[in-house]
Amino acid sequence: MLRLRSTAPLPSDRDTRLRAMVDQHLNSVARTLRHAGVPSSDLDDEIQRTFIIAAKRIDDVQVGAERSFLIQVAQNLAWHARRKLARRREVLDGNPPERIEEIVTPEFLAGRKQMRQLFDDIIGSMHESLSAVFTLFEFEEMSMGDIAETLGLPRGTVASRLRRARVQFRQHVASIELGGALSGEVISPVAEPTRLRHERMGTLQHALLAAGAPAHTSTSAYAKTLAALGLTVG
Repeated sequence: MLRLRSTAPLPSDRDTRLRAMVDQHLNSVARTLRHAGVPSSDLDDEIQRTFIIAAKRIDDVQVGAERSFLIQVAQNLAWHARRKLARRREVLDGNPPERIEEIVTPEFLAGRKQMRQLFDDIIGSMHESLSAVFTLFEFEEMSMGDIAETLGLPRGTVASRLRRARVQFRQHVASIELGGALSGEVISPVAEPTRLRHERMGTLQHALLAAGAPAHTSTSAYAKTLAALGLTVG
């Protein structure tokens, strides 16, 4: 019996590798961009740009180093996005964006969305050199060596910046708690990043860290990223 050969093109090795990168690292890229200050309204576009750059340079990406490469690209894109946003705000009103609120009410803290905004304000108040190390270590669970390679820094510098970032984070949380804003019953227990799980922390710090580890990226963002790469869903 004569069998008809399918006319559908077989996926190339390049396409297979690109799809695997999206499947395995989309959430890490999204978290990196958001923690680095990319607004939610621009997040999907920046995710797509990250993977498009990776696609163009895929021959330069070593097998096994895809995640580090993508995070490095995301950090660079976020840097440009932050400066573009800052210039836009300066043109609109000439005032710098407001940061951490001095007094936060229990009603404010009760909502996950508001909690995430408060976390973003704390991270945004850090120098970007500190926030990058803090989020990569605590949320992406990268090793000191991987962070050093990704950011092009000596390992000792990474360790020093992580210590300083942790101190600043705790100081911000303490300043909010001293405002008398938090009741111990306001926020229900939630999961926090693995590396901080065993540290002694108050209710607010636990909740802020949990808010900093967002849920998986939407199926819409996943589909848009594949489409931008010329790949089909499924």
